[in-house]
Amino acid sequence: MRKITLASVLSLCVTPVLFWSTESQAIPSWARKYEVSCLMCHSGMPQRNAIGEAFKNNGYRMPGGAEAVFTRQQQIKIGTDEWKKTVRAPMSSSFPQFDPLSVVLTGNLLSYTAPTYTSNGDPASAVAFNYNVPGAVAFFFGGSIGDQLTVFGEVNGFGGNSTYDTDDDKTAAGPTVAVDSPPINANVRVVWEFNPGLNIALGNNFSNASWNGVSVGGVVNVSGVLPAPGTYAELNYTRGDVGGYSITAGTSMAAKNSTPIVATENKIDDILYLRGKVKLFGAGLLTGANGEFGNPYTGLDNQITLGAGLSYSKNNLAVKNLKTGITPTKGFTSGYAGETLVYGGDIQGVYNDFLVGAALSHDRDLQLNNFKAEIGHYLYSWIYVKAAYSDLANSAKLTAKVPVPYDVHQPTLAGSLTAWLSSAVSIAGTYTHFTKESVASGTNNADSFALAVRAGF
Repeated sequence: MRKITLASVLSLCVTPVLFWSTESQAIPSWARKYEVSCLMCHSGMPQRNAIGEAFKNNGYRMPGGAEAVFTRQQQIKIGTDEWKKTVRAPMSSSFPQFDPLSVVLTGNLLSYTAPTYTSNGDPASAVAFNYNVPGAVAFFFGGSIGDQLTVFGEVNGFGGNSTYDTDDDKTAAGPTVAVDSPPINANVRVVWEFNPGLNIALGNNFSNASWNGVSVGGVVNVSGVLPAPGTYAELNYTRGDVGGYSITAGTSMAAKNSTPIVATENKIDDILYLRGKVKLFGAGLLTGANGEFGNPYTGLDNQITLGAGLSYSKNNLAVKNLKTGITPTKGFTSGYAGETLVYGGDIQGVYNDFLVGAALSHDRDLQLNNFKAEIGHYLYSWIYVKAAYSDLANSAKLTAKVPVPYDVHQPTLAGSLTAWLSSAVSIAGTYTHFTKESVASGTNNADSFALAVRAGF
């Protein structure tokens, strides 16, 4: 097997291999800074490979002290060293010289939803088939400020919405109009690096405890199996020249900063969480090197990685504030509402072109289990197939007016094929099948298919 070194990765990034283009439409913010292909850090956007993992663990800086060597578009220096010596304050710093913005376009080209039927066999909903052009736009930004501070994030919610007439007859009161317009959101992660592998992060998304890139090209991990933090502060510690371990300890508001009640009701200690990961062998979590390439064209290294995590909230019920009249979100939300403790573990492995993973979690209060398992294979360096099983419990089914414990679990089987037309442009087809019917509604769950595109530049 070929050893992973920074030099070997760099050689791949500058070699004109098929679909490793560094044209402008395939370069997001980080790739623009270093003038390398997106596939230097990703086995397929957005899943990270060994170098990408080490890049994140170093506070979004190149591992092994190679930041200066890899940087092609230098920082603009602000202030002088003499100012700092005189005033004894951080008067000098730097800002990105390059434009730190990237644009990602996503959406479905085709979507199909199968018809549903009641328990008596009567039609409940008709088949739905739509074709469209991708219309959802997100702006990503990422750049370094000085030697220790890095900012990464996105602004999404542009496009992908529609306003349409739902009443062809147009009543006397005028046409009936439906508007599908999600709000524009800003998700950000700010990282201050004390030393390589030791940093503190503030943000409202992309936490190390939940954000692991499980979209196209990814294998299963704790995303979705453990609750995701809201607006958080977390400390991250990583070690490993070969393999290694990482620990994330954080505290979080129950709601994000875009929620109106945050300013008056939520506190940063609403939720406490801990996440640990041990890479038994493979490229170092901190260096991104010293392992063995499973597939040199995707940057994947042969590995086995174990993980565990828990999330705790002292409040499992929301209490109305008599002064404001608001019932704030104090504990977990969505499928975890009513819980105070959720814990679980995961395992993932890579060998050559194959990826496999499984994750399981359990909660203390409602005694619900969550399970996910995935297996993937690179047919070529630019074609990836994946099969996934997901059974994520939903506590809302227990607290509904007509509780149906059977409906708490609605497992799905999904098969997908993803093709990268360039390093930052992909097309993915996914078919999802429900293995159970819904008792509460009396109808079966609808299977679906979607053909989606993702393009970044």
